[in-house]
Amino acid sequence: MDFIWRLVGKLKGYIQYSLVGFIGACIHFLILWLLTDKVGMWYFLSAMIAITVASINNFTLNYLWTFKDSKKQISNIFVGWFKFLLSIGMTEALYLGLLYLFTDKAGLHYILSAFISLSLTTVIRYLTAEKWIWNKRKKKTKIADSL
Repeated sequence: MDFIWRLVGKLKGYIQYSLVGFIGACIHFLILWLLTDKVGMWYFLSAMIAITVASINNFTLNYLWTFKDSKKQISNIFVGWFKFLLSIGMTEALYLGLLYLFTDKAGLHYILSAFISLSLTTVIRYLTAEKWIWNKRKKKTKIADSL
């Protein structure tokens, strides 16, 4: 049982990030479906709106919960938000490209395409968030201290 708790402790950040991501994915898919099927909007535009709403949710929850111990590394919340937008800009561009490819070129239903595309870009999002946005900076040691 000790092994399981140690493993959970090591994976805590990823588990929390995944839970936030799951909530964001639910928001994303709900908005995508509502705007596309109920409002009649083009799935691609619906996806862009869904990305925006889910991203605001994800940044907020990650700031308040997942990376709460690391948020002091962000000197200004707007700097963190900007870095977050830059990082998701890369992954969301990839997501939208895959969504279009799977839907329009491969002929998959847009929801299935969205699920596959989101699954493929999730690990990249986590690594970017952990290493760049919420990075815990290590203190530089002086040469004299190491002698």
